[in-house]
Amino acid sequence: MAKTNLIVGLDVGSGKLTAVAAAHDENTNTLQVLAGRSIACRGVRGGMVTDIRETSSAVSALLGSLERECNQGIGQLFLGMRGAHIDSFFSHGTYNISRPDKEISQEDMALAIENAKAVPIKNDNEIISVLTQGYCVDKQRGIQNPEGMEGSLLEVDVQIVTGASTHINNLAKAIQRPGFRIEGTFYGLIPLGDAVLLQDEKENGVMLIDFGGETISVGIYVGGMLRFTCEIPYGCDILTSDLSSYLSTSRKAAKEIKEKYGVIHPAFLRNEQNISVPLLDGSDTRTIKNVEILDCIQPRMEELLEQVEHAVSLGGYKPKNMPLVGVLTGGGSVMPGLTALCQDILGLKEVRRGAVQRDLITCTDEFLAPQYATALALVIYASDSADYDALYGAPYRENRSTFGKLGKMFKGIFG
Repeated sequence: MAKTNLIVGLDVGSGKLTAVAAAHDENTNTLQVLAGRSIACRGVRGGMVTDIRETSSAVSALLGSLERECNQGIGQLFLGMRGAHIDSFFSHGTYNISRPDKEISQEDMALAIENAKAVPIKNDNEIISVLTQGYCVDKQRGIQNPEGMEGSLLEVDVQIVTGASTHINNLAKAIQRPGFRIEGTFYGLIPLGDAVLLQDEKENGVMLIDFGGETISVGIYVGGMLRFTCEIPYGCDILTSDLSSYLSTSRKAAKEIKEKYGVIHPAFLRNEQNISVPLLDGSDTRTIKNVEILDCIQPRMEELLEQVEHAVSLGGYKPKNMPLVGVLTGGGSVMPGLTALCQDILGLKEVRRGAVQRDLITCTDEFLAPQYATALALVIYASDSADYDALYGAPYRENRSTFGKLGKMFKGIFG
């Protein structure tokens, strides 16, 4: 197959896989989306593999369709992970510079990060990502990039993101079976934050909430850095289950009703409306008022947001006592009234829906929809971080080790 610069971001979500294929346009010096698709996958739940064969089949169908649409093979494939097995904590590393010139190099920075990573983690876990929070040179703090500075003692604070090795390996096997190779793996919330949040929001304080079907991912930025992350093991699919039970109808019908008529805040309930609901056996229909949808799903969403508030409070953050704004993304974020409910329950001073910033990539409006946000963020994040010369090599369609090695610019980012 011909050389390719096709870069693909694969988001493993809740019962679905979403991928975006993009390439660097040398004429305009921009990253352009060429194709994207989201398909159902019964082999994954909450971002974790439950059936390798089902997942492999879905991966093959999804990525194969992108290759055919783009008429080229995948140059590099980057994976976005989520799920309750993901955890994060902070660590501190130091490195003594003994050279006569005392000038700090990238190698010195990488060694300080490696020392910060030398901490005990659970036996069944492995490091996914390492995020630098700031450097200190000879006790001078607040340094973001010490390269080229002089000093004898280099210190670094990092946030380490870990995941269960079994889940990571099962996902890698499912992707490798059709012949694809993972060039790098990310905790999906990290590239998502870079793509949808403004720098001023990160500096002043912002809570990013990604509403998935079976998980809710939460990140808090303060002082320009990601300071806290957590995964809530429940998502917006639970609203569909509640509606299905309450209305005595199928999950498919409940999902359609939720997406068409569902609101989760009284202020967003429009004129009274009759809704036709098919019975569970499909033999007949019955009629309900749209207010009944609100009465069913609002309490459940309040419970989910209370879970978010409890989780971030355990991490030392109390939104009601902090001037945090909220940015919502993910498929569940489009429900009318969610921004208002987040203000009410979480005490955020203002809330907006987040979309990938238009100046980061060239694409049609279709790919700016919430369902593509993480996959789109992955290709942006990876292309910004990687040595782009590597993207013009032969396509990686080999059954090799679990994860490929990234270029030199990824040093210190991945575990």
